[in-house]
This record gives sequence, structure tokens and C-alpha cells, in this order.
Amino acid sequence: MGDIVVIDALRKSFGHHEILKGINLRVKSGEAVVMIGGSGSGKSTCLRCINRLESPTSGTVNVAGMEITMKGVDLNLVRQNIGMVFQGINLYPHMTALENVTLALRKVKKMSKVEADECGQMHLAQVGLSERMQHYPNQLSGGQQQRVGIARALALEPKVMLFDEPTSGLDPELVGEVLSVMSKTKVAGMTMIVVTHEMQFAREMGDRVVFMDKGEILDQGTPEEILMKPRHKRIQDFLSRLQ
Repeated sequence: MGDIVVIDALRKSFGHHEILKGINLRVKSGEAVVMIGGSGSGKSTCLRCINRLESPTSGTVNVAGMEITMKGVDLNLVRQNIGMVFQGINLYPHMTALENVTLALRKVKKMSKVEADECGQMHLAQVGLSERMQHYPNQLSGGQQQRVGIARALALEPKVMLFDEPTSGLDPELVGEVLSVMSKTKVAGMTMIVVTHEMQFAREMGDRVVFMDKGEILDQGTPEEILMKPRHKRIQDFLSRLQ
């Protein structure tokens, strides 16, 4: 399997504050990479650079053969290849679950309403929301809203899915339903980069765990290497605080 995401010497500063200090990362097609680390370590900023919500200060990001950091790149095209699910639930409150999913299909993929509805219904069914398609966000639980967000991202058939703390702020009993949908997405062969504090998900579904600290990758390896037998005291301390 070739590399579908290639990040070279990625740096990002806000003013004089350097958040990312030369990140190098390769992600293979179909791989699930889980990013962990303390708050402020640069994980979310790294994800936001990968889909160009933030412009890197220097370095390059290549996704599916397209260098997305070059000048004049078509960001709409970039984002068709890269699905993103945020920690906040970003649904339009005045639209039903189905309308939230089909909006981008009509606007970005130029599908007819009939085509878009068919595609949206299929993806909502895949995340277990067949019965909730005509519900508005305020009629759905947090977990259901987040699953609509995942369906919306998957409906565009991206090559890579980015998840930024998708279970943050959810009630504990709702976390499992979101992680379950993410696990199915992984099993279906989707390339995923996931920022999360859910260590069970990292252990069970991560092909690789990347530990970030102060804007750098401190270590990376299999879940067993990083989570079960961490080589660095910094990682041992981090994991002990999560117990």
C-alpha cells in the first residue's frame, strides 16, 4: 500500500508562538493513525493543516497525490478528498439530518436532489439513523448528531477521514455509539487520522499511534509499543494520568 498522506517539515506559527515544529508523517492507504498527546501539543492544528483550515507556515502536505500546500491550489477540490469530523457538532440547526448530509452532495458534487437524497439515506442508514432522517439536530442526542456529521463526511466519498476529538463533550453512554461507527468506517478500509483521548479505541482500532508533545512527534509505533510499553517517561506520565 502506498502513502496517501505525506507530511514533510510541517511548521505552523501563530504570531511568535510556534505550534508545529517540523512534523514529518506518512500515512498509508487504509491505515488508521491515532494521534494522542497533552492539550496544546499541536494535534488539532496538525489536522487543520492537513485539510487547509489552517495554512502551514512552511513545509508541505500531500494528500492522494495532490500537494495541498502549494499556492493557488483548489481548496474545494482538496476538501472533497478529505472528510473531517470535529469535536463540536457542526450541523445546520434549521435542516433535517438528511438535509445536512445532502447539502454538500448537491452543492459540491452537483448531484440532483433525487440522487443526493438516495446517497444521503444510504449513508445515514450505515450509521444507524434510518429512523431519524427527518429529525432536526435539536431532536437528536449528541451521539446521533455526531453520527450525522460522520455520514455527511462519508457521503462525499473522501480518500481520507480526519477526526478531531469526535467524542469530546458527549455523555459517556453516547461515546460508544460514535466509536462503533468509526470502527466500522475503519473496517470498510477508510484511511483515518484520529485525534482522541479514547485509549481503548486507539488500542483496538489504531494501526499506529503517534504521540505528540510540544509541537513535535515524540514517538510513534504500534498501539502495543506506544500504549503498553512506552519508551518515554513523558508518554508514561501522560498515560498514567488517563487511568
